[in-house]
Amino acid sequence: MKFDTFSKYDPSGVALAESAFLTVWAGLGPWHEDMVLVGGLVPKYLCGDITALRELPRPVTLDADIGIALGASAGQYGRLLDHLAAQDFALTKDEFGASRFVRVIGDFRVFVDFLTEDPRGNTGTVIVDSVPANVLPGINCALENPRIMEVSGIDLFEARQTLTIRVCEVGPFLALKLRAFGSRQQPKDAFDILYTLRHYDGDTAAAIAAFGDELRRDNPAMPDALQCLKNYFGDESSSGPVRAAHFVHGQRIAGENDELRIQRVQIQQDMVDAARMLLKECT
Repeated sequence: MKFDTFSKYDPSGVALAESAFLTVWAGLGPWHEDMVLVGGLVPKYLCGDITALRELPRPVTLDADIGIALGASAGQYGRLLDHLAAQDFALTKDEFGASRFVRVIGDFRVFVDFLTEDPRGNTGTVIVDSVPANVLPGINCALENPRIMEVSGIDLFEARQTLTIRVCEVGPFLALKLRAFGSRQQPKDAFDILYTLRHYDGDTAAAIAAFGDELRRDNPAMPDALQCLKNYFGDESSSGPVRAAHFVHGQRIAGENDELRIQRVQIQQDMVDAARMLLKECT
């Protein structure tokens, strides 16, 4: 689930998404080499000091997305489905009919989704080692060169975990996010792109160069990502910049104060500038 503004995200639910990832990752050791974290949790790990003062709000998410290789298997260690069940995640259908793993914690439902790349097509769902995975071009590039890092946090059993995880790097992440925005135009996706470009711990120039590298390595998400930039980020009134500002500040209202208006316009301008730099890198 995604909300249209930052203010609608309950901090408790956001914290549970990271705890869900730590819980699942801790229980799926035999598959680690065939898995990588993608989705809304990625900016937290790519963008440096989480305590630093920043103008933009912190990225938020209510689920954990894990990319997995199409041929992933743990052999004698059993089925992935059974290992997820041992962590109390059950396979269910959401309100749109999609298959997802869910664990109920009090008033919250915490989701974990699996994504894979399939040379036979760009859409649909396939079974990977007993679990349904949504087909998404670009996952293999995320799997090939992830960032390996150590993270600590509290899992859903309320145990402290210190784990070595594999995180989608900035080039594949931007390609995936732009492709996602091109297909659903959700404000959170536009915001995640802007936040990551502005705060990537290798600096903005490095993030832009990494995006260009994805074109040179034939990332299959790139054609749609580039078309998205051209279609939805051309000027301040385009969908991407407007939705990024909306995610931070909510619906524009008549007579809003000058400070808020300036902040909204600044986000829109920054989004357009970022899109132009990304396109320039690829031409």
